[in-house]
Amino acid sequence: MSEGEAKKCYSCGVEMQFAQRIPFRIRGQPGLVKLVFGEWAEISEEMLNFDVHVCPSCGEIRFSTDEKTRRSLLGKAFLKKCVECSREIPIASERCSYCATKQPEYKEQ
Repeated sequence: MSEGEAKKCYSCGVEMQFAQRIPFRIRGQPGLVKLVFGEWAEISEEMLNFDVHVCPSCGEIRFSTDEKTRRSLLGKAFLKKCVECSREIPIASERCSYCATKQPEYKEQ
């Protein structure tokens, strides 16, 4: 999801407002290594983006990610297709993060 896509609040159904995109670094080097090697220490870092949406009515907050971040966090093995829009979503999702359609209950095999 991005700031241009409308999301409805799961609690009250009101359209949520985009608040901000939060960049989050992972797999970086600790301070001393970065101090010694400078920008070379950042080679293994990865940036993940999290979008924050807020419901103006009830205050519910929802985080979502872009496709690159989702794949980095979950990997392909932990994704399934939404029963309504066919987009890839986390396998244990109760609702699609794109169209909000309720998903069938996930059963481990």
